Amino acid sequence: MGAETGATLSTPRADRKDSKSPPRTPRTPTEIVETLEWHVANVYDEIVGSAFNFIYDVLQFSSGRDKFCALMQGYAKFASEVLTEPDSERHWMYRGIEDSLSDGRKIFRLFKEFREVYKVRRGWSRFQQGASGHGALSIPAACGVLDVLGHTCSFFYYLGDNILWAASVGIVRSKEVPKMQRRMWKGFRKNGPVLSWLGGVASVKRRRNWASIWRLNFAIGANILLFYKAASKLTLSSLQGPDDPRLFHTLEIVGMLASYRVLLSKLKIAKASHARLGLLAMLAAACGIWSNWRKVRRKNCGTKSFVPSPTKKLPAQGVDFSNVKPLKEVNEE
Repeated sequence: MGAETGATLSTPRADRKDSKSPPRTPRTPTEIVETLEWHVANVYDEIVGSAFNFIYDVLQFSSGRDKFCALMQGYAKFASEVLTEPDSERHWMYRGIEDSLSDGRKIFRLFKEFREVYKVRRGWSRFQQGASGHGALSIPAACGVLDVLGHTCSFFYYLGDNILWAASVGIVRSKEVPKMQRRMWKGFRKNGPVLSWLGGVASVKRRRNWASIWRLNFAIGANILLFYKAASKLTLSSLQGPDDPRLFHTLEIVGMLASYRVLLSKLKIAKASHARLGLLAMLAAACGIWSNWRKVRRKNCGTKSFVPSPTKKLPAQGVDFSNVKPLKEVNEE
């Protein structure tokens, strides 16, 4: 990871950079700059650079930031039950962190349903290309159909999620009074026409979760087909490093199965404890973080290597400061 994302300095002064001991006491401005470069290279690039570069790469895309927040949210859910006493100060602190991150992540999904319309069209194009090139029953054609169905479900998932966000801030009227309007309302509030037509907030949440379940079904099926296709072409001895398609599809399936189990609990089909849901959420987020990090590295839009510009050598006798006037005399002139 460090060799790919980190900052390795390649300069003509290899003897100074490769040396484990610090350079001698600097006496000239040039030596001061070289000493600073040596310390930066040995502290940042050798010790903390890999971790900071990894986080920087993960946060490049909004999907990566969402998964990073999901990881912290899952940890807060887990810690509120396992690492604290019930009804204690820290218990409610972790629950507050969990709720705050849950609300904050909604902004990453705002208007995302419009992107799904394009992806549905892209999936149909993939089906046509796969059917014309490999046959209507081929894996590329089947993945195109699953792509269309999955992104159609994603459209309704994001639409429902945005409606719930609009209801939470008062754009769409609901029975529950938004936080900033509680001074105005003293009860007797009804759902507006949108939520009345959809059956209320609970109905929207249930339909959103079912849409997410179905999009996971289609996505898992597509990844299984793509894994089979990659495994049939490659042997175990021909591993392609972190970008091996078999590793990618395996992690995608594992993350989706973890999300699937969380959704089953939300739909009250198979209840799970708060701690188990937190662990599953962290597992799903970690798989998503890996996929986003590899996407950034493949597109080469993350961290770069730092190559300092060579410093200009000063004369051997140093700089003559005898003609420099004190600041007071300069101000008087």
